[in-house]
Amino acid sequence: MKIGIPRALLYYWYGFTWRTFWEEAGAEVVVSGPTERSTVAIGSKAGVDELCLPIKIFLGHVRQIADQADWIMIPHLIKVETGAYLCPKFMGLPDLVYHALPDVRDKVCVVTVGPRNIDMLQSLKGAALMVGIPERQIPKTLDVNNRLPALYELAKSGYPRQSDLQRGRLRIGILGHPYCIYDRCFNLNVFDKLNGLDVDIFTPEMMPGNMLGIGSGRLHKELFWSLGRFQFDALEWMIGKLKVDGFIHLSPFACGPEAIIGDMLERRIKQAGLPILKLLFEEHSGEAGMVTRLEAFIDLIHYRSRVC
Repeated sequence: MKIGIPRALLYYWYGFTWRTFWEEAGAEVVVSGPTERSTVAIGSKAGVDELCLPIKIFLGHVRQIADQADWIMIPHLIKVETGAYLCPKFMGLPDLVYHALPDVRDKVCVVTVGPRNIDMLQSLKGAALMVGIPERQIPKTLDVNNRLPALYELAKSGYPRQSDLQRGRLRIGILGHPYCIYDRCFNLNVFDKLNGLDVDIFTPEMMPGNMLGIGSGRLHKELFWSLGRFQFDALEWMIGKLKVDGFIHLSPFACGPEAIIGDMLERRIKQAGLPILKLLFEEHSGEAGMVTRLEAFIDLIHYRSRVC
């Protein structure tokens, strides 16, 4: 049995967990390749215009992997932690796939996490039984906090480089959802551009586990979104422990939750007296303007450091 996993959305958080589960259950796992412009084009054609770019990319991955697997795993992630939810489009992801790609409906294997049961292992077990895997083959334990897929994508751009920090390069904190940070096609290879500017970058997934809750727990009101909570925790880690010189925030154009979270992050960063560059992406984004803004941003931080 071949199980297809789209390399999109929270694959960059849970991809290692999903692959490990299905392989230990005796299935052959097929992961779609890295996002390309053709993936974006296919997903944009299948979905309606109002969908954000990450969802269109997900649809493109589903389409590209449909003929390579017996089942396509659709992560229906409503809630992955107590007291917070994921984006509404995550909640409706199976329906989006059914309507945008009706010909793959019979191959869809939905893994629903939340709203009541947030145990991902139990959700995966239910999906495995649904596709006909015997219960005796299903794993009994699973590591759901492994961020290997995200950090592997980062390593391909030559990061992290903490061993060279004594050289005195600028430290730049990257904020955003994992599928915005680690999908190189989505963000137009922003890490390659930063690599050329000779700076050290830090992402939320590099944050030690003992820092969880340190930022989101200080807010006046509890955040409703899990991805927003994680960004606030990473923000405080970067400000307090790393002493970064500035921030770059990557987000999809017209993302509802990020329109709120992004503004809150910007206010906290300005309160700390640090600069921030906000980059919005959609399917028509071009590299030229982004490179100009990146270079100007880094130059201004260098100039600010010398003057101060």
